[in-house]
Parts: sequence; C-alpha cells; structure tokens
Amino acid sequence: MNKKELVKDLKPYSTLMSEEQYWAIIEASLENSKDQSEQSEYIAKVLEKLTLEDIIGFDLTTNHLTNDIYSSHMWCAGFIMNKGYFDDAFGDFRDWVVSRGKAVYYSAKDNPDTLISEVDFGEGDYYSFEGLECIAWDVFEKETGVNIFDYIDSPIEYNVDIVFDWEEDDDESMQVVCPQLYAYFEE
Repeated sequence: MNKKELVKDLKPYSTLMSEEQYWAIIEASLENSKDQSEQSEYIAKVLEKLTLEDIIGFDLTTNHLTNDIYSSHMWCAGFIMNKGYFDDAFGDFRDWVVSRGKAVYYSAKDNPDTLISEVDFGEGDYYSFEGLECIAWDVFEKETGVNIFDYIDSPIEYNVDIVFDWEEDDDESMQVVCPQLYAYFEE
C-alpha cells in the first residue's frame, strides 16, 4: 500500500520522534552534505523512507527542540551573530542551531555563547536555516498529496513570552550574555 492510500486511515498524531532517531538523522545529514541545500535533500530522502507517523514525529521533534531554546539568551546570541533581526528570523536561527547537531544544540541550550564554535558554518552572512522546519511538511505532501497540518495533534506547549535581560541598543548588556560572540562579531 502506498502512502497516499495510508493517509486515508491516519488519525491526528502527537508522538515525537525519539531524540536518538532524530539526532541520528541530523548527524548523518551533516556528515553527508556540504551546505544547507544538500542537508535538506539528505533529510528529505531519509524521511521519504519512513512512515507517515515518523514524518510527523520528525516535524514535532523539530518544533519541540526549537521551542526549548526560545529564550532571551538564545535570542541575544542570534541577534549578535546575525547583526540584528526581526521576530520570524529568530525561528530560522533556532532551526539553524538544531541543524548543527545534538552536541552543538545542547551546549548552546545551556550557554548560547558556545555557538562561537560554529561561526564558520553560517550560510552566506547569516546563521539561519529557514528550510529545516519545512522539510517534513514538503515530504509529507509529496508522499500523500495532502497537508501535514491536518494530521498533527501537537502536544507542545509553545513558549510565547520572553523576559529579556539584555537590550539591543546596550552593548554592555549583550557582552554580559554572550561575551565571546560579542567580541567576535562586534569588532
């Protein structure tokens, strides 16, 4: 039975992919690509071989991980690295952090200033991966002909409010949060 037939019986799904499986896909994508375009293609090819539930689980896990780094300090790191940005660009920055792999992600979650180790891995002039969140959506639609959002029952409680402990027009406050990033990008 193909996936277009399977989607007829699919109920809204709320189970995240295991982090072990998720990070294995991300790590393999890093090993088998030289840029974000190739990384996206690699992830898509892996997802195409998985079940519809796994594709949804990948999307939910991406959302969960990016939501977990929705914080004032992560915003400061992205603001410094990207020389400022608007709200929607913060999501693309968090997708980029996830795309760099498990070790980078968890180090940055604990201390965003550790992203100094990734300064050579920006795309062009930006530390952003706008397409990461769309990979599962595109694969699901390609495989089924329908929109993934009709089959997602998200268990994620999204962070919506950040209490900022730094100011974009106060260099000293950014230096306190991310001293290494500030020194590298502001000089």
